[in-house]
Amino acid sequence: MKTLNTVAIQQDIKELHKKLEQIHPNPYKYITKKKFTALLESNTVNASNIKDLGLALMTCLAVLNDGHTYLGLSDDVLGKENFMFKFEYLNNGYYLTQSSECLSNYLGSKLLGINDYNMNELELRIKSFIPQENEISTRYYLSSKIVEPSILEYLGIKKNENIKLQLEKEDARVFVAIRPQDYNTETITLKEKVKQTSVTLLERDKYWVTVLPQIKAFYFQYNSCEERKDLKITQITEQFDKSQLKNLIIDFRNNKGGDSDVLKPLIRFLKRSEGQYKIIILTSADTYSSAILNVLELSRIKNVISVGEIPHGNPTHYGENQSFILPNSKLKVFSSSKIFRSKGYKLSESFRPTYAVNTLMSDLLNGKDTQIEYLSKLL
Repeated sequence: MKTLNTVAIQQDIKELHKKLEQIHPNPYKYITKKKFTALLESNTVNASNIKDLGLALMTCLAVLNDGHTYLGLSDDVLGKENFMFKFEYLNNGYYLTQSSECLSNYLGSKLLGINDYNMNELELRIKSFIPQENEISTRYYLSSKIVEPSILEYLGIKKNENIKLQLEKEDARVFVAIRPQDYNTETITLKEKVKQTSVTLLERDKYWVTVLPQIKAFYFQYNSCEERKDLKITQITEQFDKSQLKNLIIDFRNNKGGDSDVLKPLIRFLKRSEGQYKIIILTSADTYSSAILNVLELSRIKNVISVGEIPHGNPTHYGENQSFILPNSKLKVFSSSKIFRSKGYKLSESFRPTYAVNTLMSDLLNGKDTQIEYLSKLL
């Protein structure tokens, strides 16, 4: 582990200050420069190596409440081993939706705590590593933080190599000890384990389409704001037009962003045809960045409704990353360089679907799509 002396750390902090002020539209929106400087000094005072510095900087950048401004992933800080599981917040708790083989028998189980900490206590501790962009930020990002042994050690949650998961499986509480594994270890998802899963829950490519005859709808799963070379958005538009179906579902639930202009051909078509179709937008906590911009533009068209969960990003937000390298630690920092404003939305104000429909674990265990099931009664 590379050590850093006090002078080297101070030089890196100075460079961080300088670059943030040069690149970010308003780094001190939520904290004054004086308080941010004091936080950098206090959080890094005991740092003597790259790992300590990196973890301290993660907590400092989190107070900017900007998910696009963060410390880049680094093995020097986080190591090469993770706890190979993913717990997602669904409706009323954190559920195991992905894991390595050692936890595969517990897929679908509810997380009640880690070691001696219950979920409320974990949320309070992990919060220091999470930019609070809106009301679901902690619950959304917690899953990506508790997999990191370095973060759990930093917060005093992990005291030795193993951690003990407190799980609820079929109404029974169980305790499972687990140790970190190489982060390239293969994992299995809950969707893969369920024998028959609704086609709309299967994430395929950047985007794809099908017809859902049971609700007489043309279904378009839009997973990334990036155009496929073999299937242009103009072709999707033509397919929908020729289908003669009046219900169009655009699924943004897996879409974390990209280029918001990619969807323009379909949006222009729908604007020209305003009132001819019923358009349903699906959102989830994963919907983010440019995908939200598309959701908003579509929402302004007549006969459009949205169904699903509050996205973890906001309509008005910072974005368009630029990066820089700190001179001594060589840590990479990403910073927003632009603010994207959406009419009617302030910073930290989230998009709320027309119909709030949270995914149910009971549905996932039976291969059902909660939002599509809701639509079958609505259409």
